[in-house]
Amino acid sequence: MRLNQEIIERFLQNKCTDNERQAVESWYLSFEKNLDGISQMPEDEQITLENELYLKIKRRIRPFEQIQKTPIPWLLYLGIAAAVLLISFSVWFYKIPQGDSQTNQQVLSSNWTKYENNSTKELKIALPDGSIVTMNPKTQITYNQSDTKFREVNLIGEAFFDVKKDATRPFMIYTGKVTTKVLGTSFRIKAYPEMQKFEVSVASGKVTVYEKEEANKKDNGVILTPNLKVTFFDEEEHFITGLVEKPEVLPTIKKESLSFNFQNIPLHEVLKTLEKAYGIEMVLENESLGNCTLNGNLDDMPLYTKLDIITRSLNANYQIKGTSILVSGRGCE
Repeated sequence: MRLNQEIIERFLQNKCTDNERQAVESWYLSFEKNLDGISQMPEDEQITLENELYLKIKRRIRPFEQIQKTPIPWLLYLGIAAAVLLISFSVWFYKIPQGDSQTNQQVLSSNWTKYENNSTKELKIALPDGSIVTMNPKTQITYNQSDTKFREVNLIGEAFFDVKKDATRPFMIYTGKVTTKVLGTSFRIKAYPEMQKFEVSVASGKVTVYEKEEANKKDNGVILTPNLKVTFFDEEEHFITGLVEKPEVLPTIKKESLSFNFQNIPLHEVLKTLEKAYGIEMVLENESLGNCTLNGNLDDMPLYTKLDIITRSLNANYQIKGTSILVSGRGCE
């Protein structure tokens, strides 16, 4: 008879059959000899042991709380429980990568699973709904696996989310006083408790960010599109929107058909090209500045480097104003 979790639990509850009791006792007597085989178990069995045996045994098995009808040798009883915990611990330890990378996944209850990155490197995980999360060091998330109305995540730390689209089940992320709601998009959230602030920056799609307590009020929160970010300050309890640190060309733009090689192109046309490529509003302070022409190849340069070159060549300057970029200067006839 093959020993499994159910047989062990029935044994510990004194509900097993005679054959099962004999199998457990035989396993216990030979368990020290077979301990080396744990690391050779199939990976799915190791995960099952970690997620089910370890947590259930740790939380639910208390061998001395009940008086059993059929006496069980207490040394054998204690040995079985210790052996199961040792196996579970060995499996959990086996999953920790070599070096300084330490990660952990735990089933907190039948509904919630916790993922934690204790390493010094980024950790990429796949959630049950198909979404991918890249966790920064010292970050943890908990995911609700059972809720059918929403896909819910609690976040402490910083992570990049690539959410699988599901119009019927919004993806909700809870961080302190703020909730982030999406259907399918990619974005980064930074929410370390010691920072006293929360930040969301969007790479693709749309993201809605609002205060938890104000969810039903009109005009509460903000809607973000790619290359935009919002910062929520805990003490002041208000949002400030702006641009991400390194704007990227929109994922909907076909890069092979996009060119930033400008030859005798008026500035107002150049800014239209940038606006379309990055999804960021470009504003000219005066119309005459838009008549100035630009000559130069700006391919493969970050947006702000492009703007630095453009404005310096035209004796102009630019400023970030909220979610827009204002270009100013004397202009050309």
